[in-house]
Amino acid sequence: MDRVRDLDLPAAHRALLRRAVDRFRDDERVMALVLGGSLAHGVADPYSDVDLYIVARDESFDAVFEERVVVALALGSPLLSFGMDPIPGGSRDYIVTYPGPIKIDLMYYRESEIVPAPKWAGSVVLKDTSGLLGNVLTRSRNLAPPTPSSEELLEMDKRFWTLCWYVFGKIMRGELWEALAGIHTIRSDTLLPMLDWSAGCPHEGYRRLETRLDPEIAQRLEDTLGQLETGALYDALQAEISLFRDLCEPLFERFGSTNDTVRGEEIRDEMVRRWDARRA
Repeated sequence: MDRVRDLDLPAAHRALLRRAVDRFRDDERVMALVLGGSLAHGVADPYSDVDLYIVARDESFDAVFEERVVVALALGSPLLSFGMDPIPGGSRDYIVTYPGPIKIDLMYYRESEIVPAPKWAGSVVLKDTSGLLGNVLTRSRNLAPPTPSSEELLEMDKRFWTLCWYVFGKIMRGELWEALAGIHTIRSDTLLPMLDWSAGCPHEGYRRLETRLDPEIAQRLEDTLGQLETGALYDALQAEISLFRDLCEPLFERFGSTNDTVRGEEIRDEMVRRWDARRA
């Protein structure tokens, strides 16, 4: 039930994790504890978070979650603590930072919410009174990465071109901070998921992105980082459009969907026309 001593962890992280496990060890309402993240994968460093999943019996969940502040105080003297807005189908998170600093993410789940998912692969079970977590982790190892439906791809295409026109308008008006924020939204909400789908990987956003990109794609993504200057932002937006177009066709073909490119090309052509007119 306690595998903390077998893990290769920084000393301060080990001590905090052990206190957390000891706090929940004999709580019969908590039927499982799971360690995730870099600590579970053996690549922890002093900047790593302690990602601890706390799985409560359905009928006890509200009571267990209500004690999150008490738990945080029992583990040490918090410097900072706050709750995260719940995500549908996800955990209820309470984030605590202790002197060091060391951050622990206390992620509360109901037992009925635990299903096989790529995120469980490689995690370490620290408590499992019913065997549910061991079974879920085993089944999660062989799961294929999530793939987009044709509807998701079509919606992403619509969202992409709508955002592009919005950002272009901000550039033309000189509202450069909003344009910069929009370029980031396009990258994070469309290009990064498409890159992960293309590579057949679970979607992880920017997490360790440096190690997941081949040099050519890394350079093209770097080209989307615009400076706070009108021409640079326009070039960054065009770099996003170029990468999106190159990713689109093979993705639509692989996942059995047909994309109408006419509307997107109309928007792109109008951007180029207006930009050229402005420069002239």
